[in-house]
Amino acid sequence: MQIEKCNKQTKCDFLGCNNLADYAFSTKGILKRELAFCEECLKGMYDEMSKIITPKGTTSPFKLKSRINKEMK
Repeated sequence: MQIEKCNKQTKCDFLGCNNLADYAFSTKGILKRELAFCEECLKGMYDEMSKIITPKGTTSPFKLKSRINKEMK
């Protein structure tokens, strides 16, 4: 799955949105066609997804060293 810039002039696939699509969501064959979104709808979808799934920060190797030292004591 990937999101790419939309090459064709198509309408946004969200119900009630009449904007032209800026981005296309491709599933590489899982769905019969790509889903097209305008930038406004894509931002709205991202905001709603962020309420459910929040990215976790990476663990720094510098902090890991101090944690190991604390556990050894």
